[in-house]
Amino acid sequence: MSQPYDALMDLADAEFDGRSFNGKPLMKTLDALPARAAASTETFEGYSAWEVALHCLYYKYFAADALGAAGPLEPYPYPKGNFVPPPATTEADWTEFRAYLRTAHAVCGAAVRNASPEALDALIPDWKLPVRAIVPWLASHDSYHVAQIRSMGVPGLKEPKAT
Repeated sequence: MSQPYDALMDLADAEFDGRSFNGKPLMKTLDALPARAAASTETFEGYSAWEVALHCLYYKYFAADALGAAGPLEPYPYPKGNFVPPPATTEADWTEFRAYLRTAHAVCGAAVRNASPEALDALIPDWKLPVRAIVPWLASHDSYHVAQIRSMGVPGLKEPKAT
């Protein structure tokens, strides 16, 4: 793997669950939410933080799959797509989901870091782009969506201070 991709994946790691340059990383934001708040669609966006997190998860899976490395994530246990509702929303489901999201991030990062030039040059048919085009996007994707979650009015994420 070339140095620029390593740096991009280091950035992706920081924005996912490390020392983000942009505020709290995705997992620290999600870990602060109980299942009830994460599943609430009473937000400015009209969908839940859990749905946003499922979206982030899906594209980690998508990238790993495009690089032929999705095996450890199979069978994929969640609905595929953009901003889909979680299949179940108990506290145990939330805990299990976050653990799977951490696994998916690790699998995706390893897939990118270990990808051959040929795998990175492979075309994603629906996008008409090579796999390598999604690597910079992966580095910013979680950061974008954590900002979305933090600004969409998730109940309990930041309670108003008592006066």
